[in-house]
Amino acid sequence: MARRIVKEVEVEAPLEQVWQAISSGPGFATWYVPHAIEPTPGGLVRTDFGPAGVREGVVLDATPPQRLVYGGFGEPEDPVYCYEFLLAAQGGHTSFRLVQNGFLDGEKWDQEYDALDAGWDLFLHNLILYQRHFAGLPASLAMAMTRSAGGEEWGRLLAALRVPERCAVGDRVVINVPGVDLVEGVVDFLNPGRHLGVRTACGLHRFSAEGVELCGVSVYQYRYGTPLPPDAAACWQRWLDARFA
Repeated sequence: MARRIVKEVEVEAPLEQVWQAISSGPGFATWYVPHAIEPTPGGLVRTDFGPAGVREGVVLDATPPQRLVYGGFGEPEDPVYCYEFLLAAQGGHTSFRLVQNGFLDGEKWDQEYDALDAGWDLFLHNLILYQRHFAGLPASLAMAMTRSAGGEEWGRLLAALRVPERCAVGDRVVINVPGVDLVEGVVDFLNPGRHLGVRTACGLHRFSAEGVELCGVSVYQYRYGTPLPPDAAACWQRWLDARFA
């Protein structure tokens, strides 16, 4: 049975500014993951998920600055995903609509569908916060992922971060992980059981627990303005592996 994910948000930024965020490699890196993209029909798209690998595809349609459609292709047994981004000016803001198609039947794909649906909520929130707090600043991103050796990843993740289980959006937290800068900020996103987001003065930290059958536990650190240290991803990876792998 064909299914699709549809998300709609309002971004506090002009239309052209949001278009750059979905049609260029540096733009995607501010809120999602690194891309190499030629935003014209037939142009190649390369999406880099770090430890989770690379997906490649092609631009199917582009009408700047309102519509971009591309298909993403992975391994032969993977579904072919199609992503459509629709933008519309709303005063000084931008209405943003995302449609993702391409899901197979079966329990595995049910889990992937649920994970992607929740994941887009987090990534689109990143887009909103970047435009609100960091607009115009270049981004660097560190990603780390590991498959957990046991269950109850969410509780274990919060315990490892020393974040209270009953934390709420707006709470201030301090996260001290060896090898990376001290994380002092405010909880800006919370999907209990899946995602914790913390915004600091210079960026965003995203911590996820997706279950053993998916990625297990992951960390995304976005820094805006000054670049991250070259070993930031390796430090996060060592921390994850030592506690969850």
